[in-house]
Amino acid sequence: MIIAVTNTKGGVGKTTTAVNLAAMLANRNRRTLLIDLDPQAHATRCFLPYTENDQPVELERDVCDLIMDKPSLAARAIMHTETPNLDIVPATDRLTETAELLSTRIRREERLTRALEPIVDGYRDIIIDCPPVLGILAYNAFVAANLLLVPVQPGVGAINGLDTLIEAAGELREEDNVSYRLFWTMFNVRTTRTNAIVEELLEDHQRHVLKSVVSKSESLNQANLAGIPITQYASTSRGAQEYHALCDELLTVKVR
Repeated sequence: MIIAVTNTKGGVGKTTTAVNLAAMLANRNRRTLLIDLDPQAHATRCFLPYTENDQPVELERDVCDLIMDKPSLAARAIMHTETPNLDIVPATDRLTETAELLSTRIRREERLTRALEPIVDGYRDIIIDCPPVLGILAYNAFVAANLLLVPVQPGVGAINGLDTLIEAAGELREEDNVSYRLFWTMFNVRTTRTNAIVEELLEDHQRHVLKSVVSKSESLNQANLAGIPITQYASTSRGAQEYHALCDELLTVKVR
C-alpha cells in the first residue's frame, strides 16, 4: 500500500501521522519506506541524525535524486534507519529548488511513480509525507499513491481546501472516485459544539471518515519536540494507542 499523507492546512498533524504510521507499520514486521516530500524535512529529522548546522549526517543523496535520476538509480536514494524494517528517502533544503526544476519537465507529475517502479516490490508499505501546499511535489505523491490520508483538525477552517485537494487528485489520476480517508487529529471531546459543526461540514465525505481519532496529547507534543516517534517516546501513552488503532484500521481499507 502506498499512502500519501496530505493536507493543505498546516498544523494538523500531517508529519506526525506520517512518522508514526511508518514506525508502527515497521514494528508490525512490515518492511516500510518513508518518503519525505516536505521541504521542511521534519520527518527526516525524526529518523536521521543532524549536525549542529542543521544538516543530516553523512547524507550523500536525498529525495531530489529519487525524483530526478533515472528510475534504475532510485534505490541509491534510500537510507536505512535505526528502526528495524524502516527505510527512508530523506528531504533536504534542495527540495524547493528541485520542485521548480521539476515543473519544467515532461510528464512531471509521474516522476515519483516511475522512480518507485523498481523498488516498490521490496516494501509492504510506502508512506509519503507531502508538503502542506498543492504543487508539483504533492501532485507526484497523488499520482503515486493508492490511498490519500487526510488528517483533519476540528475547528475553524478544518475542511478548507479539502474539496480542491480531492478534485486535484482525481484530475491527476483521471479517476472519478479517488481512494481517500479522513480522520480527526488533536480532537478535544469537550468542544462538543465545534465537533458537531465540523461533522456537518464533512457530511459529503462521511463514508470516507475513519473511526480512529487522535486526541490532543501532551505525550505526542513532547515526542514531536524530541523529534522521535511516539512508539519510542511513550509506547504505552494514549497517543501511541490511538495511532496504533489508526494503523490497524488503515490495514483493513481496501484500495484500488
